[in-house]
Amino acid sequence: MSEYLTDEARDTHFRKLADRFIDTANRQTEDTDITVINSSLLYAASRFCAFVIASKAGEKDRYEKMKPEALEYYGNEFNKMLAQNLENYAEVFDDEDSGKDPTH
Repeated sequence: MSEYLTDEARDTHFRKLADRFIDTANRQTEDTDITVINSSLLYAASRFCAFVIASKAGEKDRYEKMKPEALEYYGNEFNKMLAQNLENYAEVFDDEDSGKDPTH
Protein backbone atom coordinates (compact mmCIF):
# COMPACT_ATOMS: atom_id res chain seq x y z
CA MET A 1 0.00 0.00 0.00
CA SER A 2 2.55 2.62 1.10
CA GLU A 3 4.65 2.20 -2.05
CA TYR A 4 1.88 3.94 -4.01
CA LEU A 5 1.48 6.89 -1.64
CA THR A 6 2.98 10.32 -2.15
CA ASP A 7 5.58 11.43 0.40
CA GLU A 8 2.97 13.67 2.03
CA ALA A 9 0.38 10.89 2.20
CA ARG A 10 2.97 8.46 3.58
CA ASP A 11 3.95 10.99 6.27
CA THR A 12 0.30 11.56 7.17
CA HIS A 13 -0.31 7.80 7.40
CA PHE A 14 2.84 7.39 9.53
CA ARG A 15 1.76 10.10 11.98
CA LYS A 16 -1.80 8.79 12.24
CA LEU A 17 -0.49 5.31 12.97
CA ALA A 18 1.86 6.67 15.65
CA ASP A 19 -1.04 8.66 17.14
CA ARG A 20 -3.06 5.43 17.43
CA PHE A 21 -0.27 3.80 19.45
CA ILE A 22 0.03 6.92 21.63
CA ASP A 23 -3.73 7.00 22.16
CA THR A 24 -3.66 3.38 23.30
CA ALA A 25 -0.82 4.19 25.72
CA ASN A 26 -2.62 7.27 27.02
CA ARG A 27 -5.72 5.22 27.83
CA GLN A 28 -3.57 2.93 29.98
CA THR A 29 -2.67 5.83 32.29
CA GLU A 30 -6.02 5.44 34.02
CA ASP A 31 -4.75 2.42 35.95
CA THR A 32 -1.03 2.05 35.16
CA ASP A 33 1.99 4.18 36.07
CA ILE A 34 3.41 6.04 33.07
CA THR A 35 6.89 4.59 33.62
CA VAL A 36 5.47 1.07 33.26
CA ILE A 37 3.63 2.10 30.09
CA ASN A 38 6.82 3.67 28.74
CA SER A 39 8.85 0.53 29.41
CA SER A 40 6.14 -1.59 27.83
CA LEU A 41 6.13 0.55 24.66
CA LEU A 42 9.93 0.35 24.41
CA TYR A 43 9.81 -3.41 24.85
CA ALA A 44 7.05 -3.79 22.26
CA ALA A 45 8.93 -1.61 19.77
CA SER A 46 12.13 -3.60 20.24
CA ARG A 47 10.27 -6.90 19.80
CA PHE A 48 8.66 -5.66 16.61
CA CYS A 49 12.03 -4.41 15.30
CA ALA A 50 13.53 -7.85 15.95
CA PHE A 51 10.57 -9.41 14.10
CA VAL A 52 11.15 -7.10 11.11
CA ILE A 53 14.84 -7.99 10.93
CA ALA A 54 14.12 -11.71 11.29
CA SER A 55 11.46 -11.48 8.58
CA LYS A 56 13.82 -9.67 6.20
CA ALA A 57 16.70 -12.06 6.92
CA GLY A 58 14.81 -15.24 6.24
CA GLU A 59 17.60 -17.45 7.60
CA LYS A 60 19.70 -17.48 10.76
CA ASP A 61 23.12 -16.79 9.17
CA ARG A 62 21.82 -13.67 7.41
CA TYR A 63 19.95 -12.66 10.58
CA GLU A 64 23.16 -12.86 12.63
CA LYS A 65 24.94 -10.68 10.05
CA MET A 66 22.12 -8.11 10.09
CA LYS A 67 21.95 -7.73 13.88
CA PRO A 68 24.82 -5.23 14.38
CA GLU A 69 23.53 -2.96 11.60
CA ALA A 70 19.99 -3.22 12.97
CA LEU A 71 21.14 -2.26 16.47
CA GLU A 72 22.96 0.76 15.10
CA TYR A 73 20.12 1.81 12.79
CA TYR A 74 17.31 1.48 15.33
CA GLY A 75 19.40 3.05 18.09
CA ASN A 76 20.19 6.06 15.89
CA GLU A 77 16.59 6.41 14.75
CA PHE A 78 15.30 6.29 18.33
CA ASN A 79 17.82 8.92 19.44
CA LYS A 80 16.85 11.26 16.59
CA MET A 81 13.12 10.85 17.30
CA LEU A 82 13.60 11.29 21.05
CA ALA A 83 15.71 14.43 20.54
CA GLN A 84 13.03 15.93 18.27
CA ASN A 85 10.21 15.09 20.67
CA LEU A 86 12.14 16.52 23.61
CA GLU A 87 12.52 19.75 21.64
CA ASN A 88 8.77 19.72 20.89
CA TYR A 89 7.98 19.42 24.60
CA ALA A 90 10.38 22.26 25.41
CA GLU A 91 8.16 24.43 23.22
CA VAL A 92 5.14 23.36 25.30
CA PHE A 93 6.87 24.69 28.40
CA ASP A 94 7.71 27.91 26.55
CA ASP A 95 4.03 28.28 25.57
CA GLU A 96 2.97 27.76 29.19
CA ASP A 97 5.43 30.43 30.32
CA SER A 98 4.09 32.89 27.74
CA GLY A 99 0.48 32.39 28.83
CA LYS A 100 -0.50 30.60 25.60
CA ASP A 101 -2.60 27.48 25.82
CA PRO A 102 -0.07 24.70 25.00
CA THR A 103 -2.82 22.33 23.91
CA HIS A 104 -3.76 24.46 20.91
